[in-house]
Amino acid sequence: MNQDLLTLYLDKLDEMMPHMVRRMHQEMTQALADGITGNQFFVMKMMADRGRMTVSEVAEGFNVSLSAVTSLVDRLCKVEMIQRRRSEDDRRVVWLELTEQGRDMVFTCQASRRRVMQRYLGQLEEGELKFMIAIYEKIISMMLREEQGQVSEER
Repeated sequence: MNQDLLTLYLDKLDEMMPHMVRRMHQEMTQALADGITGNQFFVMKMMADRGRMTVSEVAEGFNVSLSAVTSLVDRLCKVEMIQRRRSEDDRRVVWLELTEQGRDMVFTCQASRRRVMQRYLGQLEEGELKFMIAIYEKIISMMLREEQGQVSEER
């Protein structure tokens, strides 16, 4: 693709993305249950998807510090969304597990967030959605390779 055309497309995306991201983020945040932050939801969702985890695994999954995750986990434990359990095999290991209340909260928040996405993305045709997913997957794949120091010149 020629540089002028690429610049034109990038400028258009740069203009459009903030509007879409800001609006979707605002509505997705409002779709969370009262008292649950976006970060808390994402931690609980990751645990719902993967099962029990350690604080280190959660921090690694979000690429944040242990101290940031620890304070978030403390708040979720206080409101009984997750619980800490010592490993029976190795008492040094502390597992984080969703409580029943935490699982219910994830389900409720996911359903609300899905309704927001459906309002906009549900108006697209199946082929458009598949193409959108493929583009996101490609971009995420490039980002992951870059993080791992494997930047390529793919175009």
